[in-house]
Amino acid sequence: MRSDIIKKGFERAPHRSLLRATGSIHSDDDFNRPFIGIVNSYTDVIPGHAHLNEVGLLVKRMVREAGGVPFIFNTIGVDDGIAMGHGGMKYSLPSRELIADCVESMARAHCFDGLVCIPNCDKIVPGMLMAAMRLNIPAIFVSGGPMAAGIAAQQAAHDDVMSFLQPATGKSDLISVFKGVGELQTGKITERELENLEKTACPTCGSCSGMFTANSMNCLCEALGVALPGNGTVLAVSKEREALYERAARLILKLVEWDLKPRDIATIEAFDNALMLDVAMGGSTNTILHTLAIAREAGIAYDIARIDAISRRIPCLCKVSPSSNYHVQDVHRAGGIHTILGELKRMGALNVNCKTVTGKTIGENIDEWDIRSPQCTAWAKAARVSGCSALVLDPNDKLGPAARTPSGNLVPKPLLFSPADARAITLWRFAAAFNAGDAEAAAALFTPDAELQVDEQLAWKGPGEIQAGLNAKFAEFRGLVRAELGQLKGTPVVVIWQYSKGGEKKMVCLVRTGRLRNWQISKAYHEYRPAQLKEAQPSGLMPHDSAFRFDARDCIRTKETAYSPDGGLAILYGQLAPEGSVVKTAGISEAFKAACGPAYVFEGACVIYESQEDACAGILAGGVKPGDIVIIRNEGPRGGPGMQEMLSPTSYIVGMGLSDKVALITDGRFSGGTAGACIGHVSPEAAEGGPIGLLRNGDRLRIDFPNRRIDILVPEAELAQRRQAWQPVKRDLAGWLARYQKQVTNASKGGILAT
Repeated sequence: MRSDIIKKGFERAPHRSLLRATGSIHSDDDFNRPFIGIVNSYTDVIPGHAHLNEVGLLVKRMVREAGGVPFIFNTIGVDDGIAMGHGGMKYSLPSRELIADCVESMARAHCFDGLVCIPNCDKIVPGMLMAAMRLNIPAIFVSGGPMAAGIAAQQAAHDDVMSFLQPATGKSDLISVFKGVGELQTGKITERELENLEKTACPTCGSCSGMFTANSMNCLCEALGVALPGNGTVLAVSKEREALYERAARLILKLVEWDLKPRDIATIEAFDNALMLDVAMGGSTNTILHTLAIAREAGIAYDIARIDAISRRIPCLCKVSPSSNYHVQDVHRAGGIHTILGELKRMGALNVNCKTVTGKTIGENIDEWDIRSPQCTAWAKAARVSGCSALVLDPNDKLGPAARTPSGNLVPKPLLFSPADARAITLWRFAAAFNAGDAEAAAALFTPDAELQVDEQLAWKGPGEIQAGLNAKFAEFRGLVRAELGQLKGTPVVVIWQYSKGGEKKMVCLVRTGRLRNWQISKAYHEYRPAQLKEAQPSGLMPHDSAFRFDARDCIRTKETAYSPDGGLAILYGQLAPEGSVVKTAGISEAFKAACGPAYVFEGACVIYESQEDACAGILAGGVKPGDIVIIRNEGPRGGPGMQEMLSPTSYIVGMGLSDKVALITDGRFSGGTAGACIGHVSPEAAEGGPIGLLRNGDRLRIDFPNRRIDILVPEAELAQRRQAWQPVKRDLAGWLARYQKQVTNASKGGILAT
């Protein structure tokens, strides 16, 4: 084992003495076990990571139970949303390099045999991936999961169902709040409405709920083969995610045994798979930047032209916020990432023989987890419903042992109730299917010879009878009977509540089960005895998805019904970007395309800003009008430095009603939450003398989307004169940013540090 260098032989007695002092060595036999580093990214300041303290401790416990010796260490993390729109954003991309270096330092210095990486947001996922490729020791990724979408509006679809259980007719997310700032500026909404958005758009912990950078990268991990199915889409507040943590803890020991390493998995074909998924689902443009950097660490010569070729032949099958009203939990409900991969497999596009951390090929994983596959497993069918279920927050419920705020209201942290307990997870699945009225998903939890006793006279036998019986019951319940996790004598049970129209509820029975057989129920029964009901303790964990009523085949489309025959991301070249630029075509509205005309070419005059801060002030002051092309330059990796994201200016443009009428171009980058005709990563950047630095206010540009070009409508002789007089913008820098600026390369090379 790699760790033998610090634990074997008489000369390592001092090392063993120090290891014993950590408390992580429970017996002499631990020195014969694999040392597993648990790379956590817990921090209180990022909602995607605020729950990872509990997650890290859970994974530590399960690695120990699987036979390893676990050691937790943490990385830093920058919250892009909180750092957005001010100088703090300059530290976001550079933090990726620090994270990679820190993980490398810890793993090399302490000779870990394997790594369980627990990232979640923006730069943390690619930073850990870069380190894993660089180290090339067995590693598995298991993220903290996405945030549930906010509920902006609910409809009284059922007169006899209380308001907080009504289906959502409108959803919101972080981007809704950024847009709200622009809408307030133009009088479209009031301060009260903006405050309501602020308080409801981000309802749980987890990475922000659209297909922004964090979720895009966590989804790409599935396609790359370094993470388990569900890694990118199972909600942070679903107990289904605990099944991922448990499985990852077991698998890391297997990966060490097999000596299956990241570079064995992340081959050039696997990177192709990841990029095929990326363009098929219209992921964040930042994924291009990060994938180039990760491939470099894997020793693979991957360039932006290869990505362009993939984007030309892979159709756009899925659009998620900010490009549509779907959110990541909807993608999971529709079948998850492996169902999108399944569509690519059916096209014959995917490299199906690539290895993955499951020990199986990506093709074999798709067979098991693609909801449209005839080989789809019962586990996958149940997880499809339970993984996208968040929690009902009953405004009348100030009890429940899960967790509470100082005011007594429930805080949704399922991890604090029977963490990673197989029975609790399985009953969560049952409750989620029960509350969604999905009898098929509930029946999938039972073994072929199972029995569900309804009362003394009636028992349903086998999944077929159970499904039919539940279907009949769900029709009777009309949404007024709901299931919640609870416990009786320390054992997980399902508590069944009967609601009245006014919101009052009465416990009517429990569902109890014996030991599971390979994560499936062989026998369960309803408990009606008053003494048992009185003793039962509800947890406050009632799985619920208010927005599941949609067509799954619209959310994840086929080749025949695709949004477009080419991908949701495109690479544009031309006079302005000789080394390339990136646009999220999936986020461009039909109204903008119509304004371009049948040729899909946009021409306009430049309105130039030398920084993001200047752009924010100028846009809010009315400096941009329909037909303009907004240029934000000197914000590239070197020029910023740090390549700030432009979510604030793009959101203001949307909020002010200009997104269908203007284009925005930058040598910086965009948040995954950006929508519209926004072109980033222009290379070479202004700070290295790129053509974007030669533009002047009023110059006209021509953006030819079909031919993927951006050209400058200024005579070449004039540009040559400007080039002679050009001087780089000077920034007053010190510390880490000054060192970073000296070494960083441009976006077409992944914004990596030159060696």
